[in-house]
This record gives sequence, structure tokens and C-alpha cells, in this order.
Amino acid sequence: MKKTVIAVIAALIVLAAVILMPATSSRMGVGVNTRDAEWPAQFRSNGERIYFTGASSSGLPIRPTGGGMRMQMHGGGCVTCHGTDRLGGRIMPRFWISAPPLTPKALFGEGDAHEDDGHGDHDAYDEESLARAIAQGIDPESERLDPAMPRWSMADQDLADLIAFLRTGQSE
Repeated sequence: MKKTVIAVIAALIVLAAVILMPATSSRMGVGVNTRDAEWPAQFRSNGERIYFTGASSSGLPIRPTGGGMRMQMHGGGCVTCHGTDRLGGRIMPRFWISAPPLTPKALFGEGDAHEDDGHGDHDAYDEESLARAIAQGIDPESERLDPAMPRWSMADQDLADLIAFLRTGQSE
């Protein structure tokens, strides 16, 4: 009887966490099932659409494989973990995992782009190495990215559009 009560209480706690999770701020990861006020009113490029929605304007599927619990629960695009501001941050419900920033400086900056941010000590990305990170989960130093980072399968043009959006920091 006592074990049943404990199990029910644990289930209620988990349910409450799932219900409250989309209400977290973009610094904790964005719940893509809700419409964040920081989302663009309309997408100005295919790359921006992919970043925010995980869907291409071409209608071709973009499928993630793997990824952490947050990605599996919320689906969506890069914004799910890296936020509308692209600054990354702690990811609920596993607070010890932190998504790195995806700003142009963080990705393509000079020298060791992630040396001081706790996301690996590797060189800055270029278009080729960023494509490899997105599709295969491998950083510029040929090291595997955290398994919480999904590997994305998309058409070459969609991948190029996403990288263009990430490189410029804006939509074309």
C-alpha cells in the first residue's frame, strides 16, 4: 500500500513537470508547442523557418535522430534547445545539460570558438564542419557532440539555407 502511494505521488510530480515545462523561458530552452513572443511574425528565409520549426518551406521532411529528452518531448527545430535568441542555456528537465550558443560569433568566431563556454575546446566552424555537426554530430576537431544533440537529415539545399541563417545571424 505504501509503495502504491509513493508511486502515485511520483507520477503526479512527473505529470506536473511535463505540464509546466513549456512555460519555461527561452534561456532554459523553448517549448516549441507554444508560440513564443520572440518568434518572427513570418519567416524571412527557409533557414530561419528550419531553425524555428524543424520544417522546410520546400515541404521536404527534416528528421531528427537521437537527441535528448527535451527534443523527444517537444520536437521542433534548433530553437527547442538553443532558444529564440540563439544563446543556448540549460535544458530542462536535465539541468546539467547546456545547449551552446548558435550565434555567428560562437559558431564562426576566430580561434577557439567554444574554449571558454563549457561546450568543448575546438576550432570555429566553417560551412563544411557545421554541416557535419548538424548531420553527423561531429565537431570541427572530429569529436562527437553530446548525444543530446539530434542528428538532422535534410536536403542539401535546406542544410545550406540553415547554415546561411546561422552564419549571418539574420534572414536573407
